[in-house]
Amino acid sequence: MKKQSENSFESMLERVDEITRALENPATTIDEGIKLFEEGVKLSAACKAKLDEASGKINELKGELDNLRQIEFKADNN
Repeated sequence: MKKQSENSFESMLERVDEITRALENPATTIDEGIKLFEEGVKLSAACKAKLDEASGKINELKGELDNLRQIEFKADNN
């Protein structure tokens, strides 16, 4: 199995889940909670950026596919 890089979407999301569990734990102190919350916010923003990037790439590829289909359609009609 491929090892996830520290900056992969999946590893960041996994860390957000860990942070959520820690914040839900009554043993977590206020100071720890604040640090964890700050880390979670930063990771959530990074995850959103990765999703936006992936969405843009998918839309770009769909556009290229549509262009290829139009070219094929024109070639078939000649």
